[in-house]
Amino acid sequence: MLKKIVPGSTIAVIAPAFPPNKKKTKKGIEYLKDRGYKIIEGSSLSGNYGYLSAPDEQRAREINDFFTQNSIDAIFCARGGWGTLRILDKLDYETIAKNPKLLVGYSDITSLQLAIWQKCRIPSISGPMVAVEMGAGILDFTARYFWDQIENTKDNYSIDLNALNNIEYIKDGRCSGTVLGGCLSLIAHQLGTPYIPDFKNAILFIEDVGEKPYKIDRYMAQLKQAGVFEEICGLIAGEFVDCEDENGGFSVKEIIEQYTHNRDYPVLYNFPYGHQAKKIAMPIGVAANLDTAKKNLTFNNPFY
Repeated sequence: MLKKIVPGSTIAVIAPAFPPNKKKTKKGIEYLKDRGYKIIEGSSLSGNYGYLSAPDEQRAREINDFFTQNSIDAIFCARGGWGTLRILDKLDYETIAKNPKLLVGYSDITSLQLAIWQKCRIPSISGPMVAVEMGAGILDFTARYFWDQIENTKDNYSIDLNALNNIEYIKDGRCSGTVLGGCLSLIAHQLGTPYIPDFKNAILFIEDVGEKPYKIDRYMAQLKQAGVFEEICGLIAGEFVDCEDENGGFSVKEIIEQYTHNRDYPVLYNFPYGHQAKKIAMPIGVAANLDTAKKNLTFNNPFY
């Protein structure tokens, strides 16, 4: 069972991928302190090793150490970028499994979150990061849909889809399953490794940034050939930021329609999750229910 975090809990802040902006990191840490949390700063926050925050061994060791420390209640990532896939084989999953803590991040952190779910069955949250949203002045929308889940004391957390603008329903339906997902390109890169979860009866959520439509097509084709779309029970496509091609061709929506046209499960498009500042935090590894008729998405509380 995850440690429940409340104001007064201790959060370790790490940079397991790219080095974060120091000013934004400081501002993000102050934001967490203002909410009443105690902070431990990882050495990776001040590192710079090529385009990574620190060598692989150091970043992996920091994650292992922070999961081990009983005084730490949760681990928040400063930013993504690239680098967590490099260290998955250096993590001590047996020790991590014995010391479950909430891990928060998105983008490149997808690799780490999926691996920890696969190896340890520890849920996490794909949500705002310390040197990104928190360090840039987090939007009220983003903060509400994040902290309402973090500090939730009920058995589940329900999202009224009617309250969200611009969602498109490519396919209607209802489904129940484990929520898994994150950045599409990272999910595709992780296929075929020992660190990818089984997507059987999963509600898959995806997003990406800065990828041309043909690359989105490539990642979707890889998931198809791996049998992912046959295994899942629902698909939530978030926002694909800077992914459209001004020269024409298929849109991202058309690509998703092509890969799901013969499926009988619900498919949402343009759900507010992704690399935009305005986003809903998405849990990884919790049971959920999606019903497009009732316009409702409900997550079980990851702490219960």
